[in-house]
Amino acid sequence: MNFIKRNIPNFITCLNLFFGCIAIIDAFQNRLADASWMIVYGAIADFFDGMAARLLKAHSPIGKELDSLADVVSFGVAPGMILFQLIGTHPFNWIALLIPIFAAIRLAKFNIDTHQTFYFIGLPTPANALFIASFPLIIQNNAYWHSVYYSNVFFAVWFFVAIAVACSAMMVLPIKLFSLKIKNTSLESNKTRYTFVLLSVICFVILGYASVPIIMLLYIVLSLLSKKSFESPSAA
Repeated sequence: MNFIKRNIPNFITCLNLFFGCIAIIDAFQNRLADASWMIVYGAIADFFDGMAARLLKAHSPIGKELDSLADVVSFGVAPGMILFQLIGTHPFNWIALLIPIFAAIRLAKFNIDTHQTFYFIGLPTPANALFIASFPLIIQNNAYWHSVYYSNVFFAVWFFVAIAVACSAMMVLPIKLFSLKIKNTSLESNKTRYTFVLLSVICFVILGYASVPIIMLLYIVLSLLSKKSFESPSAA
């Protein structure tokens, strides 16, 4: 039983990896909306493996390494392949491959950095992947963006090239971004987190998939404006 208990978080992490692999297959077959949903499922698994490890007190060195390896696939390679397909056959489509490269760098830095407990330095790879994964869903479900993407190839190519460069840079820039981990229910120490969650829900209800890029910008702006959210919640 103890063996099973210790490996429940690792099993959930492997689910994350599994969804990432399916996302890559979907992307290569140009089923980009399906690939996006696989990344969403991977992000859910990534959230619950950490929660399971904390609840079961099943933290382990192999679990930490496995989590990062799974994240490189699900939140690095998979969104990179989605961008590769969105850019299309343009000679600059290779720029999409910056996403898995910088995701790997981001995760390697995270693994050796002892400061990123209550905040992140650089955009977390799951958030970056969800941002990229939102675009196929927006194109599929929003008539305006569907028309722009399929009728204005020049705009589409350079828009997604710019997205690839910006997202790669955001993952490694030394910018403090708050973590959504809530260690207590104190309003004072979690004010930024509660504000972000509330505004994100409102935004998603109104705009649907198109809200995801806006939510990402909101996350960055609130992080830049907030200092309190970088403190240990137990200090409040």
